[in-house]
Amino acid sequence: MSEDYDKYNQSKAIVVEEELEYDGEVITQPFSPSDISLSTPPMNLGDLIDMINEGWINFGTDYQRSEDLWPPKQQSRLIESVLLGLRLPAFYFEEVNKRSWNIIDGLQRCCAIRNFCVKETLALSDLEFLAEHFNGKKYSEFDFPTKRDIRMLPITVNLLEKGVPDMVKYILFKRLNTGGIPLTPQEIRNAVFSGIAIDTIYAMSTSKEFRDATLSSIETTRKTDMDFISRFAAFYILGWEAYKPDLDRFINEAMEYLKNESDESYRNKMQNDFKKAMTMSLTLFGKRAFRKMTSEKDRRGPLNKAYFEVISVTFAKLKENERMSILEKNSLLEQNMMTAMKYSKTYFNSFSGGTGDPSSVRTRFSWMERIVYFTLQNKKIKIYDNKIEAE
Repeated sequence: MSEDYDKYNQSKAIVVEEELEYDGEVITQPFSPSDISLSTPPMNLGDLIDMINEGWINFGTDYQRSEDLWPPKQQSRLIESVLLGLRLPAFYFEEVNKRSWNIIDGLQRCCAIRNFCVKETLALSDLEFLAEHFNGKKYSEFDFPTKRDIRMLPITVNLLEKGVPDMVKYILFKRLNTGGIPLTPQEIRNAVFSGIAIDTIYAMSTSKEFRDATLSSIETTRKTDMDFISRFAAFYILGWEAYKPDLDRFINEAMEYLKNESDESYRNKMQNDFKKAMTMSLTLFGKRAFRKMTSEKDRRGPLNKAYFEVISVTFAKLKENERMSILEKNSLLEQNMMTAMKYSKTYFNSFSGGTGDPSSVRTRFSWMERIVYFTLQNKKIKIYDNKIEAE
């Protein structure tokens, strides 16, 4: 990852609490090597430039992986490598059809090539070896021999042919993700499950209700906002009782379900239930929504993904009369939630360490359900021997 990009990330305020990964056994779905059809068509850089120019390379929609994350310096250094005749790292593409390829690995390199050779929005800068000759120049300013040398540079292209199963494709995307800015699981998910599934997640992530409840503070460039929604969808659709690690696999199962779910009314119901949960959270907690608190005196901390998933799913599953009753008992609910967080280390840790651990998932969901249950009965809770009971 570039130094410039590191500085960019470090300068941003931390609004989402970092999670510790679950280190337990990962359950995977085995697949046959025959499921993978990978070819290596002979290509040079000129072929790739022509495909970009003709629109054959898919750089993604608004909700797929972000383009142009490299600063001009890093893009220019890539072009300098080409001018020096150095071989670029291998590109990986997925064949959508004979005239359309998705980028698996090499998005930022493709952006740099497009910006310089096709769109000509990039003028070379900060070159290390060729500054005297090429700094400040655009592609159209090069003479024919230089352009020819650029186009004739051999490149290695690995093409994942059409028909590979989505779950296999996800694993391959993850394994082949070798670029300077690694893709997040959600960025890979967006590429693999494009269509109905990701359209639904995107619509929820851009809804006013979600933006308001999270104060529009969740980063969107790397699709963190959509990752929040994907976690909600997974536990809403499959249920926490069915959870088996790892979390990626669980979310991908939900994406498969959404992709194959032909009943639009189900997707509409999920989206409506989600919006109601967001509105309810904002009404109950205001700016403190989805943040761990043990006391009203606590400073407002960062958003917590696991807390978001539990609150949003639990609220989304409530009946309308239960929602109205909880809203009337807002002070009691908040007090019960803070009591559980303050007096149970197990419950508190289920939102921070190893959130994909099955025991953590069971703890936070079952406890939240009991907190809501006792609140509906107008009862305060107490923690006794690390168990939640009514006073």
